[in-house]
Amino acid sequence: MGSLVIIGRWFLLSLGSLSAVAWVGCGCAVRRLRRRPREGRVLAAGAGALAATLTLAMAADLVNAHYSYLPRLDDALGVHSWPTASAREAVVAAPVRRHPQGTVIGLSVPGVHSGFGTQQALVYLPPQYFTEPHARFPVVYLMHGSPGVPVDWFRADRAAQTGSWLAGSGHPVIMVAPRLSHGWLDDSECVDRPGERIETYVVEDVIPTVDADLRARTDRADRIFAGMSAGGFCALNLGLRHRDQVATIIDMSGMDRPTHDGGMIGLFGRRRDLAQVVAANTPAGYAAHLAASPPMRVWLDCGRGDRESYSDTRYLAATLGARPGFRVELHLRPGGHDFTVWRPALRESLAWTLDTSSPVSVAVGDRRPSSVPARHPASHIARA
Repeated sequence: MGSLVIIGRWFLLSLGSLSAVAWVGCGCAVRRLRRRPREGRVLAAGAGALAATLTLAMAADLVNAHYSYLPRLDDALGVHSWPTASAREAVVAAPVRRHPQGTVIGLSVPGVHSGFGTQQALVYLPPQYFTEPHARFPVVYLMHGSPGVPVDWFRADRAAQTGSWLAGSGHPVIMVAPRLSHGWLDDSECVDRPGERIETYVVEDVIPTVDADLRARTDRADRIFAGMSAGGFCALNLGLRHRDQVATIIDMSGMDRPTHDGGMIGLFGRRRDLAQVVAANTPAGYAAHLAASPPMRVWLDCGRGDRESYSDTRYLAATLGARPGFRVELHLRPGGHDFTVWRPALRESLAWTLDTSSPVSVAVGDRRPSSVPARHPASHIARA
């Protein structure tokens, strides 16, 4: 039952049918209430409670299905649908057992430089990590959105399954999903701000911890920053700001500037250099002036129905695609701002990044160069 898909049409129709039956039963109980008050009251209360519960469950699952956030029953129940292991298995010199599909561990990352505290990152390790104890592996840093937490990558985005597929294609990779905020609703934008120095945490705490504790390749060419929604902005902004650390960026439905409910003061605090700090964290402004070296690869992915990120994604593709030293892939696919876009985008972008030999079906936008919004300069854009 744990693998039961709860966002499929048949499940929603079944839930709706049960709700309708429960409401009909509630009506029958009310009619009985007139003939047998005591017995009818109990039946009416029970049928009404059941009908209301089923209706609320159907409404909640309709929202869940729209965003494809909790695809399976085990996800909704908080049960892991991916293999897990202890962190000790990852650090021993000679692994004691195999993990045919790979496994996910929890890795403690002390906030030594950032002051963010010790946080738990979720890490996928490929099967080769345990069968080839002297091998080192590329690392993908998965940056969650807001609202969001690291487990979203494994629950809604099926990152462990993608990692297993990559490993089976001969391209094993470590995937690290660090915590990027204090809470689910906290939108850090992965910047250094009062109370949360997330940029410092990622660059000076997370990456060094992964390099020290795991068998990670430490060259920039073997590091990938990937993010969805607000995490897409994180991957883009941090990747472009720290090109000495990372060579590949995967931005899925990210914005081209920082956004925050409290505005830029709410994000960065009151400071005299606020305008300069905002500009330094706004790819829409600085992307056109980036140097050609070191070279970068950027995968930009977005749903055509995404009102939040569609124009920003196209603008960034045009702007970065015009810069020497940048290889830019723009992918526009059916869908909106949700996991129905990000699940296939993660697999296809990593297939491109790691150059797998297995064929992958890539859903992209028009193959002819698309027009760029008036405020954006036209440029050549590489497309799959």
